[in-house]
Amino acid sequence: MTRLLTPIFESVPCPWTKENSRHDHQLIFPMTDSSLLLVWCEYYADRPTHVLRDPTDAETGFGDEAPCRISAKMSVDGARTWGPKFTLQANRWQHNVKHPNLVRLPDGEILFTFTAWDSSAHRNVFLRRSVDEMESWAEPVMLSEPGWYCNNHGRALTLSTGRILLPAHGVVGGGPYLGHQSKLCSWVWYSDDGFRTWTKGAEVTAPGRGAHEPTIVERPDGSLLCFLRTTTKKIWRTVSDDGGITWSEPVATVLDSPDSEALLARIPTTGDLLLLWNNVPSERNTPRTPLTAAVSSDEGDTWRLAGDIDNREDFHAAYPSAHFHQGEIVIAYYTRDNERWARDSEVTLKIFDVDEFYT
Repeated sequence: MTRLLTPIFESVPCPWTKENSRHDHQLIFPMTDSSLLLVWCEYYADRPTHVLRDPTDAETGFGDEAPCRISAKMSVDGARTWGPKFTLQANRWQHNVKHPNLVRLPDGEILFTFTAWDSSAHRNVFLRRSVDEMESWAEPVMLSEPGWYCNNHGRALTLSTGRILLPAHGVVGGGPYLGHQSKLCSWVWYSDDGFRTWTKGAEVTAPGRGAHEPTIVERPDGSLLCFLRTTTKKIWRTVSDDGGITWSEPVATVLDSPDSEALLARIPTTGDLLLLWNNVPSERNTPRTPLTAAVSSDEGDTWRLAGDIDNREDFHAAYPSAHFHQGEIVIAYYTRDNERWARDSEVTLKIFDVDEFYT
């Protein structure tokens, strides 16, 4: 059995309430004053039945299309405590707004991307800009062509060349989502001018339902390693040698996984790669436990299990984010107690010493 990693601190910064009964898709972003900004998707009640419903009933649970806004709160003590929440992006659309990404440009300007849902078949990716540390924002600009598109939370990255990548997924060839008969694919939008202009890179897919929710890391030689969510019981991988314009034919890794998102990141203090994912084989999107960490010292060719972040039974522990802060790793993810909630969730946060992943 994989050991459970020991955090130096843990909390639930986004707890379940009847008014806000689902929380997920979080990230942590550093501000210029050294404070940390926690950004997440906060689902909210907007009718009487939302606060009167039985949260154990899957039919009335808060699914992916429930009302949602993007909220935020600040920490000045390294993610130990958090101030009052505020709305970063209100829901202006028919269903919700989700999947935040934040990127700081060299001149300090902040880019904010998110997905807006108008229906189960149509959702699009938007960009906003702030030049005053999020005190105000320019109006949203749509990045995607009209259809069904998604950029997942906290996956945007800036390459050593200055190019910005926004990993995304949607339906092969574009267009609306037609349920599980739609084949999914992944790509990046890339920009060399701070997303004043942008280009969609080549699509990649995989067997089964396809490939979505890509996570990408740049390697020392400039190539890009991308891991893909699939329904094949494995994580799939692909590589780009041209900054995300084109990708190699995806292949299956040896890493077991359900139909659930993974996270690739680089540990700054060691240079190794960190992988967080649900380490269990399944063609379905469950189970989503345990949430496991592995470390690679050879740029993702092989992986050494470090331990489990969360291994509670009959739980979901998934969709992780990681922020490296003063020699610590701040890992946040959504948790769902399946005995209490059918679709609801909280955001759980754990802080680890980097050494814990090498014990």
